[in-house]
Amino acid sequence: MKAYAKMILSIIAGETLIKQYISEREKEGKKSWTLPGGVEIKRLENGGAATGLFSDRKKEIKMCSGAILAVCGLFLAREGRKEYVTVKGTGLALLLGGGLCNFVDRVKKGTVTDYLRFTRCPVSCVRRLVFNISDFCILIGGLLLFVSEKFRIKS
Repeated sequence: MKAYAKMILSIIAGETLIKQYISEREKEGKKSWTLPGGVEIKRLENGGAATGLFSDRKKEIKMCSGAILAVCGLFLAREGRKEYVTVKGTGLALLLGGGLCNFVDRVKKGTVTDYLRFTRCPVSCVRRLVFNISDFCILIGGLLLFVSEKFRIKS
C-alpha cells in the first residue's frame, strides 16, 4: 500500500504546484508559450466535466466524482493488501491521484485548472482541448485497469 500512497501523493503534490504556478502567472484563455512539438501552455478554468460537459451541473459533477473516487479508494485498499505492486493497483493509484487533484480543485474553487494544449495533434478534436497532468493520470490509470481486467494480469 505504501507504493500506491506514494504515487497518489506525488501526483497530488506535483499537480498542485503546477496548477498554482499557472494560476498565479497566466491569464485565463491567453496563450502563454509554446513548447517544442506544438505543446502550448494555455490556462483554462473548466467548470464542467471532460471538455466542459455539464458545466451547469457542478453539484452533480462533484457528487459523482466523489462517489467514483470513494469506490476506487475501496478497490485500492483491497488491492493494497497484496505484498506486491499490481497493474490493477497502479491503475487505481493513478486514477485516485489525478481524480483527487481535480476533485479538490472543483470543491475549492468550482473549476478545474487545465493548461496543456496539443496544437499539432493529428486528431483535430484533440487540438481544441486543454488538459492537465491529472487528466493523463486518469486516462493512463483507466487504461491500466482495462488491460489488467481484459488480460487478467495478476502482477
